[in-house]
Amino acid sequence: SPPQLSLQVTPPCESEQHYEHSGRCCTKCEPGKYMFAKCTGTSDSVCQPCGPNEYMDVWNEEDKCLLHKICDQGKALKEVNPGSSTSQRQCACMAGYHWNDDCDCCQRNTLCAPGFGVKQPVQQDKDTMCTPCPTGYFSKVASSTEGCKSWTNCTALGVAERVPGTDKSDAVCAEWKMPEQPEDGNVTGNSNSTFISSGQVMNFKGDIIVVYVSQNSQEGATAAGASDESVGSPVQEE
Repeated sequence: SPPQLSLQVTPPCESEQHYEHSGRCCTKCEPGKYMFAKCTGTSDSVCQPCGPNEYMDVWNEEDKCLLHKICDQGKALKEVNPGSSTSQRQCACMAGYHWNDDCDCCQRNTLCAPGFGVKQPVQQDKDTMCTPCPTGYFSKVASSTEGCKSWTNCTALGVAERVPGTDKSDAVCAEWKMPEQPEDGNVTGNSNSTFISSGQVMNFKGDIIVVYVSQNSQEGATAAGASDESVGSPVQEE
């Protein structure tokens, strides 16, 4: 009878954790390790752990691990994740910078010109988006962080508007002035003055003090022997 041919079917190495070598299906090295030696007919793969500042994030048959990237502050990069032996270190641009794929680097954020404000919220690692200041708002500086500010409301302050606001300047209000002459019946004194009223001594601090003295308090003080000149009159402290 004709000789029998026996075929040995090798299972396919289709798994991400296996590879084919020396006619057999062998195990790859797990994440965090690299392949020091491939398998043989009698032994499996030999794997070694990644060294300092190295990583490997997949099952592999590489002869060395990958180096972690450097977050170079001189290139406006900062570390946001230190990484590990199984994951890569992650960097991001510092505040005021954004990543540009064209140069593969961090670039300084765009300055919004006067009359324009930064669109909020500012997104990390994204370039500035500038929007024109709408009516009632202004921006007088070139900035990559500041938005438009509202005009000063002179009416709410009880004063007239002297110069209207624009998209580049705030509204200017008329100055509010104190009355130059005190009204009848009012007594004014300087800072740290002592006032006598109704037989009591009161100390006040402030630029302008207004004391209302009633007729009754004057009569009471006169009856007590005080002169008319001393009633309600400021006595300057030494």
